[in-house]
Amino acid sequence: MAFVSFAWGVRGHFQVEGRLPPAMRALSAFSLLAFASFLWIIVQHSVPPGRAMATVVLATGATGLFWWAVSTTRTRPPAVAHQPGTPTMVHDAGPYALVRHPFYLSYSMLWLGTALAADGLQWIFALVLIGWYYVTARAEEERFEASAIAGPYARYKARTGMIIPKIFGRGG
Repeated sequence: MAFVSFAWGVRGHFQVEGRLPPAMRALSAFSLLAFASFLWIIVQHSVPPGRAMATVVLATGATGLFWWAVSTTRTRPPAVAHQPGTPTMVHDAGPYALVRHPFYLSYSMLWLGTALAADGLQWIFALVLIGWYYVTARAEEERFEASAIAGPYARYKARTGMIIPKIFGRGG
């Protein structure tokens, strides 16, 4: 359900001007390859019950977080990843009160879950994708910091984590 939700979000929720940016098409293709790998591995090999349960919990949490973020941004959806442009608003309600990039957190949760279940090669896919989200989030942050809303964004940034929630007032 998480992967289907994420795939829907690319065209069904996020703002896309014209065609998908090439980097977003590459990210989508790599994600599809990673998901196909995950399915192939778990069909071929049994998954220990503890790892299977951890994967279900992470995938369920990822789906819930994704749809919470969609609900929060329904009236003003963010731009699709890798879309050029200057940010014009800061989302700070719902999951955005905890992290600046809840969509990337939800995706990372899913890929961590697939790696726990499938092990081996799936860890490479998961680490590449999670790293990709981190690099993309950093680039998006730079665009916010160079925009007309840099001041409000700096205040928002001071109180929230980037992809992982701040704990005890520290993090990023």
